[in-house]
Amino acid sequence: MPAAERTRVQKLTTTEGAVLALLATEGERSGYDLAKLVERAIGHIWSPARSGLYATLPRLGKSGLVESKAVVQSAKPDKQLYRISKAGREALAAWLEGVEPGARDTFFLKLFVGKLTTPDVLLEHVERFVDDTEVRLAILREIAPTNTNRGHDWFHRHLLEYGIRRAELDLDWADGVARALRKGPR
Repeated sequence: MPAAERTRVQKLTTTEGAVLALLATEGERSGYDLAKLVERAIGHIWSPARSGLYATLPRLGKSGLVESKAVVQSAKPDKQLYRISKAGREALAAWLEGVEPGARDTFFLKLFVGKLTTPDVLLEHVERFVDDTEVRLAILREIAPTNTNRGHDWFHRHLLEYGIRRAELDLDWADGVARALRKGPR
């Protein structure tokens, strides 16, 4: 999408991007259906409050990013079904391309729905994740020599070691993801 067109596309929150991504991959759904999808599919990466998820759908409708229709149910109240609109697909594409420093959870979510974008876009996200993680690791390694391992520092040491190990593991994992993205899916 040309830069001039992209500036007209609405900027999405993480919840809005996730909802649009679910509608793009799963098709027309109700708010209840989407909440269940979150629990089953991406809840281990991203899990909004159910009320936030339900509040997002009408807001996306008012913005023209989703279309909805009421479905009459005989024994229950009518339900709304939502589907992503053309404008929603454009906003979703722009959101997927946006690389945000420090947005760890958003990165994981975008990787989870990676089929909606290109490996090159995902590689940019991985590079940002690596850069952010390297900065975090450097800070933790600077702190390590100042920890006396006595008193309060004894307790802090455990979390410092956890942070260092996790950052090292994240870097190793990101390296594997980048290699896999360069090869492509099987």
